[in-house]
Amino acid sequence: MDNKQPTMWLGTEDGCIHVYNCSDNIRTKKNKIKIQHTAAIQCIIYLDNRVFVSIANGEVHIYRKEPGGGWCTSEPQKVNIGSASAPVTKMLAVAGKLWCGCQNTIHVLNTGNLQVEHSFPVSSDTTRTVLCMVTSGLGVWIALHHSAILRLFHATSYECLFDINVAPAVTKMLAGCDDIIRQHKAACLRVTAMLACKDLLWVGTSAGVILTLPLPHLTSSTTSLDNIPNVSGLPYGHTGHVRFLTCVEMSPGTSLDLTGYNKYALRSRTKEGASGRRASTSASTGSKLLVISGGDGYEDFQNSGLGEAAGRDDSTNHLLLWQV
Repeated sequence: MDNKQPTMWLGTEDGCIHVYNCSDNIRTKKNKIKIQHTAAIQCIIYLDNRVFVSIANGEVHIYRKEPGGGWCTSEPQKVNIGSASAPVTKMLAVAGKLWCGCQNTIHVLNTGNLQVEHSFPVSSDTTRTVLCMVTSGLGVWIALHHSAILRLFHATSYECLFDINVAPAVTKMLAGCDDIIRQHKAACLRVTAMLACKDLLWVGTSAGVILTLPLPHLTSSTTSLDNIPNVSGLPYGHTGHVRFLTCVEMSPGTSLDLTGYNKYALRSRTKEGASGRRASTSASTGSKLLVISGGDGYEDFQNSGLGEAAGRDDSTNHLLLWQV
């Protein structure tokens, strides 16, 4: 493997990590490195020129680079943070530390000496595990499995500044849906994805609704918020679960070629989103970032069930793009 090339690490349920050069076509080119572990790969994160890998037996393995620039894959450092019954399911770099989510608890790992410096519960419900974590400034947003509640923690004091239930905002967006569908989505509502981008927190839900709320400014001495952020729903989302949210930077002057795409999926080009930001699949000259959601189907919540493709592509994977 070319030591100067950036790499992509892919973890699997059978405990393998496949390492590819980022320029490789993984469909046609065999992986360069294969690392076998004794349990399923839970999470992989790159931090401080090292790769941290959490596996299902509760361990976190740390891979370092060799003097020549290649990765030393034969002798990783190992740290026991969780257990087989409560492995590290999520990791996030926060204020120079590594936050590790084990069941309903966060363990804060010092990446220098590899010692856990602090631990705190996200909630009192031990049956719910950490699903999503994102950070912005001195704030860390956490969502648990099968929960519609977002919690904001301070990055250095570890205090919970507030929590908010997104169910009312989702219910409002589903007002135009069929009664049975609305009741079903409301009954099993949960947060499925999160993204902090610029000054907004984006939240994906099991109902297919995508929400945004402004990110509050926190200081080192913040202990509470004067104003609770307002949660807004975007008029465009997915029929089923929002599987992921991510953002990509566009090169100046770049535009997207949309030739050949179904026109119903492009209607957001001419309408305004609820947050006041344009929901669009075309990048304007001044736009540098695209927020991308992936999920089952496409839904216009302003005209639910009225489009020409309603019900036809409910199970088809869709990508929705917003310029921010």
